[in-house]
Amino acid sequence: MSTCSTNPIKFDCSLLPLYTPSEPSPRYSCEPALDERRLQHTPRVNRPAPTGSFTKKSGKITVTLFEQENGIQVPTYGRHGFINGTVFLDDPQRITKVVMKIEGKLDSTISEGGSTSIPLLIRRCALWERREENAACPTLLPFSCILPAMHTSGGSEQPLPPSYNVVYPGVPGFYVKCHYNISFAVTRSRHRTLDFFLTHSTYVKISFTYSPRTRAHRPIVPSPCFFSAVKTSPEEWYQVFSEIRTRPKAQLESIFCHLFIPASRVYGLSDKIPFHIQLNGPLSSLRKFLLPHSEDPTPSESSNHRSKSHEKCPFQTVKPRFKVYILRQTHVATRGQTACRNTILGEGEVWEIPPDVSPICEPQDAIHLDWEGEVRCNENVTVGGFMAGNVVVKDFIVLSLDPPEHQKASLFLTLQITVPIKLVTDSWLEVTDYEQPVAAV
Repeated sequence: MSTCSTNPIKFDCSLLPLYTPSEPSPRYSCEPALDERRLQHTPRVNRPAPTGSFTKKSGKITVTLFEQENGIQVPTYGRHGFINGTVFLDDPQRITKVVMKIEGKLDSTISEGGSTSIPLLIRRCALWERREENAACPTLLPFSCILPAMHTSGGSEQPLPPSYNVVYPGVPGFYVKCHYNISFAVTRSRHRTLDFFLTHSTYVKISFTYSPRTRAHRPIVPSPCFFSAVKTSPEEWYQVFSEIRTRPKAQLESIFCHLFIPASRVYGLSDKIPFHIQLNGPLSSLRKFLLPHSEDPTPSESSNHRSKSHEKCPFQTVKPRFKVYILRQTHVATRGQTACRNTILGEGEVWEIPPDVSPICEPQDAIHLDWEGEVRCNENVTVGGFMAGNVVVKDFIVLSLDPPEHQKASLFLTLQITVPIKLVTDSWLEVTDYEQPVAAV
């Protein structure tokens, strides 16, 4: 029968070797020193950090924020933005406390539902506090803080929304304002011996723009010829189609409108978004849509028409009223009341594609007519869509189609196609200066 001892094993610490204190780690540098080299490098498409500063002075308090563009009116920070700077204090002898606060709010008002203010971010930090009677506050106090990327709303985490301000007058009118600021509270004593009883505070508030960057995950593939591109790379295009409805008692076969846009449906604010429009259907229906007062051709006329090229086709002289634009929808819910308003962020240009050289005027055959164009956001659009609290901001590409302008009583109704998209701050950009890793020796 074997037994097992439960006595712990004792170690003699004197047998361990002696360790000398390690040298402090060197300061990190993004660039290698003269005696160093990169073993592997995956470059990132980053904007260089600004080298300027922003300064605001109020009375005896001067606040300076680093890493800002020179000459700006409002400082700007991005996702996980590093807020750092200094507070310069005149006459610091009677100062008892200096507190920094970073705050963000989402304010919304509906004319029929009242106002709502949702806190998004609150962070306080005591930069200095008198703990001893004769302690003197430094003249210069540095500070630093990293902005969070998320906030909690309704028990779940959501991305911190960008700075946003929009006003819609009328009925129902509403406004939405998402704003951020940094404030400093400097507390001074009024009497040397009664520091904690007779005090007054001075405040300095600095509003800043929060602009988190997001990049499109796929490129917009250039395609000089849509027809060849959609055949060789159909996955690069997103297609949506709809029937152009006719009025009651109109005995006509259907016409279908197809809209093609880049497949990702995630586009940068500065991207030129290409699109392609196609109308297809029987010749008789297209004739009634574009030329409602023309008569159907006789067999001899049809035979003569087949001998002509598309350059002679009468459809070329008649243009339906296409309108392609980027639409932003802002939805607000406050105290049981909801409001929704639309804004056009940018209108596109549409031009016709010359028809094919093959004959088209076969009355029984389905034919197609094509247009293409580009649409982009206006330059004053700086943020994409977001969801935060009681506010939802969504973006769409919209195609509206009306019969030609000269038609007063068309047999066809107006068509509208709406495609949800996502707008991001940065376009897709390919990194081409990738460095291969150095082979191990």
